[in-house]
Amino acid sequence: MTRLAQARLALALPILRENVWGIAFAAVLLGACIFAIMRPAAGHSSPIISLGRATGTVVGVLDASPNPKGWINGGFRYLYGIRLSENDLIFVYGHAETPRAMGSQVPVEQQHRQDGSETYRLLDE
Repeated sequence: MTRLAQARLALALPILRENVWGIAFAAVLLGACIFAIMRPAAGHSSPIISLGRATGTVVGVLDASPNPKGWINGGFRYLYGIRLSENDLIFVYGHAETPRAMGSQVPVEQQHRQDGSETYRLLDE
């Protein structure tokens, strides 16, 4: 070990000894925050166990582009409010290449997931 490395180590060890409890507390707190953030994300990756098909009526359309200049970040897209035949209201994203008019009938795919949740996807006609 060189003298420069020995000098750095001699300075670092007393500082670390004084702050060991603070460093350990910060590490535990950071780990708890990461766990709290990642746990809901793990629930979104639940596998699909069955598919269903439903038909609904478009009752609302909203521009949901992530950027005002739509060509950045993947282009324009819309958020559709769709009223299913069972009278449930769902919200589904759709791309601008196939716009849907309000009042039109659209097919949606119902995805049942292993954790009991249901997600929907707008189908191309």
